[in-house]
Amino acid sequence: MRQQADSVTGGIPPDPAATGGEQCDHFIAMYSRYYDEVLRYAWRRVGPDYAAEVVSETFTVAWRRAGELPEHELPWLYTVARNIIANRRRAEERQEHLLTALAETVRTEPDHADAVTRRQAAVEALQSLSPDDRELVRLVAWDGLDARGAAAVLGCSAAAVHVRLHRLRKRLSRTLGSSIRTEARP
Repeated sequence: MRQQADSVTGGIPPDPAATGGEQCDHFIAMYSRYYDEVLRYAWRRVGPDYAAEVVSETFTVAWRRAGELPEHELPWLYTVARNIIANRRRAEERQEHLLTALAETVRTEPDHADAVTRRQAAVEALQSLSPDDRELVRLVAWDGLDARGAAAVLGCSAAAVHVRLHRLRKRLSRTLGSSIRTEARP
């Protein structure tokens, strides 16, 4: 009979009120008789914040299974409430594990804001240089040329490139150091 009802209703249990007033009356009597007991049971296990929700879910299950209730209803209601509480705890544990894993992932990834800040400071420092100095920095830092290669491209001596690079490094170090310290302040 149950399989027949499932195939007709698509797995949804029939409404007790639609199947007969007797089941509905029985459910109302059971609800009135056991509500306080189930509420106290839930309260002792989950506290006042969640107890009413456990009771509501418990009697929703009882309503859906009104035609299948056992003779001893209170132990059955406690079992349903216990299962609802266990399901909630498992869901909370899964959520806690997920949050812990997420927190570990966040801790292991570098802070991209710092990299963006440093890059922006470097771009601004590079733009503050003269066009000839910018070209020297690009040749050495980006293109990987040594002092001789850069000197050949720029048409000057390797000694001149060394002196210019030394002065540029000091100037950029001061500029970058002060801009990063300024941005790090709250």
